[in-house]
Amino acid sequence: MRSRISLALVTLMLVFSLGGCLQSSEISTSESPPGDTPTQPLELENELIPEPLDPRIDHDGDGFTTGWEQNNSWDPEDALSAPPCNRFRQLCSRTISETVWPTSHNSHASLDRNHNIVSSSQRTNITAQMNGGIRVINLDVHEYNNQTMLCHGGYDYILHPCFLSGNWPLEQAFIEVVSFLENNSYAVLIITLESYVTAQDIANASDSTNLTPYFHTQMLGDAWPSLAKLIESGKRVVLFSQDRPEIEISWYHYDGDYMAKTHWGYNDTAYFNCNLTRGNISSQLRWLDHYITDPVSSESTSNTTNQVPVIIERAEDCSEQWGQIPNFIAVDYWGQGDIVLAVDNLNGVLN
Repeated sequence: MRSRISLALVTLMLVFSLGGCLQSSEISTSESPPGDTPTQPLELENELIPEPLDPRIDHDGDGFTTGWEQNNSWDPEDALSAPPCNRFRQLCSRTISETVWPTSHNSHASLDRNHNIVSSSQRTNITAQMNGGIRVINLDVHEYNNQTMLCHGGYDYILHPCFLSGNWPLEQAFIEVVSFLENNSYAVLIITLESYVTAQDIANASDSTNLTPYFHTQMLGDAWPSLAKLIESGKRVVLFSQDRPEIEISWYHYDGDYMAKTHWGYNDTAYFNCNLTRGNISSQLRWLDHYITDPVSSESTSNTTNQVPVIIERAEDCSEQWGQIPNFIAVDYWGQGDIVLAVDNLNGVLN
């Protein structure tokens, strides 16, 4: 009997011993080899690598393409990191025809640029105008003493208008414009001419002052580019002239094709209206002359016409009549009243 019990105990001990060995063997085979670390799933690895941004696309909706922003160290996924266009980020994605522009009439005819009280339309020079927010420069160009000069007046008198009004070289004005562009990389300008010289004369002046590379070429009938597109291209100046060019110059635009204009002279604000008397009424642009010039321009009169409520009321009236905004609002003595603030209001960029 004892021998049977002893045999049973021995058998049980052998069974338990074998089971322990089997369990130990299973544990050791499930462990990772020494020194190895677990790897991440393939899907997780792919998630950690962002898709590259398409440089041709404006990912943050600020008007600038991603490639341009990356090249200029702007964040292409943060609209607030981009530079302002003509002082405001909201204007970057707008086209020229979707924007209102503060314009100085006879920009060159200033008291501090050798023009007398009878012929002057502005007090400050072109640089001061641009620094103050004016973005459309209006110039009268004549030939005088075998030079291309800026003067004010026509040929209704025996004496040359450059003799009567005062004068200075067109090249000097273009130098001021180039200097401003070099120091304001995100500014877009428009130059309009009342020209009594040839288009080649204008081209010679722009070539000699390095202004020509800034000129944008606009095909008639095409949609206008946005301010951001002009800035990206480096072509940040659009030139219009009241006279057709005698030669083919791509950037020299005859304004009679590209815009419609109101009458250029009023002798009282009571006669202000929105009648379009010049240019192409089917065009995308509108020019609104907003000054009193009969008999001559004056600061006191401009102080009345250039008040913000007066400008806004007339601009809104004309917008309603035309079915489109006035793009260029031209004033005399821009420092009287506040044409820049009025235009900012019309553009809706003020918070």
